[in-house]
Amino acid sequence: MRRMTLESRPTSGGFTLIELLVVVAIITLLVGILVPALSQARMLSKQTRELKTSGQLMTAYYLYAQDHRGNLLPGFASSSMTLPPGTIPGQPVLDVRDDQGTPITGQVARRYPWRIAPYLNYNFAGLYDDLNLLERYQARTDYQYVVSLSPSLGINADFVGGKGDPGLGFNPDAQRLFGSFYVTTLDQAQRPKDLIVFASARGVDPDGGRPVPGFHVVDSPALTFQRWSTSSFDSQQPPERWGNLDPRFGKKIVVGHFDGHGETFSIDELRDMRRWADKATAPNWVLTPR
Repeated sequence: MRRMTLESRPTSGGFTLIELLVVVAIITLLVGILVPALSQARMLSKQTRELKTSGQLMTAYYLYAQDHRGNLLPGFASSSMTLPPGTIPGQPVLDVRDDQGTPITGQVARRYPWRIAPYLNYNFAGLYDDLNLLERYQARTDYQYVVSLSPSLGINADFVGGKGDPGLGFNPDAQRLFGSFYVTTLDQAQRPKDLIVFASARGVDPDGGRPVPGFHVVDSPALTFQRWSTSSFDSQQPPERWGNLDPRFGKKIVVGHFDGHGETFSIDELRDMRRWADKATAPNWVLTPR
């Protein structure tokens, strides 16, 4: 009788409260370990994609130069270079067209994306790392305008290819005052492995709100005066305080160099003007009259 009573006693298949608390603690610990690791992996994946993009962009940049007798793509064209043909008799203008062959003039043509687009087969996914942003722009009626505004990588227009008004590029008076201070041809760069052409950028969202990841130009720390903020980078501040650069990869910025290779740098590393201007002789170099 005693044996039958013991054998018929029900046994519990559940967890005790202590066991449940231990399991919850282990799961919490694993989540705490895995979430940062996954976030880091995603960030590194995006950084790798942008490094690849910088290489593709530099290939397109070289192809443009080869088609234009070694002359570099103007970083930010002057107003007179993008007027409708014949507006000013004898004034040479850039032939800029969209993927349908429609001529583009004015502010849109001044920015580099539509001018380099033919060498990317008009695949703007090669210029935009954030495809959600690209899709939002493609849905707008002013697509030509907005898609020229925020490519992932901005161009060092002041010192590579030239930056028109309000920049000093293509300005005869500036040329007389400062000499040839920016690179205009493929064979002109003296330090191609150090010279920045493209870099991760951020800028204005045409729909308003916070800055978006991407802008068509990046500005060096100095031109004729020091123009970057001396404080630490703060994403809440206007992008122009740090030349529209965006350290979005663990405080690092992807840079495409004149010799074609890509690399990552911090904001502080990019304060060295020798990375921006081929003729710079010191980290704190500024452009001065010759």
